Amino acid sequence: MELPTHIVAAGGIIFNEANKILLVKNPRKGWEYPGGEIENGETIIDGLKREIKSTCFSLLCSN
Repeated sequence: MELPTHIVAAGGIIFNEANKILLVKNPRKGWEYPGGEIENGETIIDGLKREIKSTCFSLLCSN
């Protein structure tokens, strides 16, 4: 019997000094907060930091 798989994910709300919120456009889901899956052995906070850095790096490279 196969055990169920659980995926742990985290997302965060990021806003700047002007209280503007960072949203990411997902081609399938539309606008959403940055985040993603937590890797095995990673804390939720560390995973969220990694995902946010990845998102921000992608945004900087696309402009």
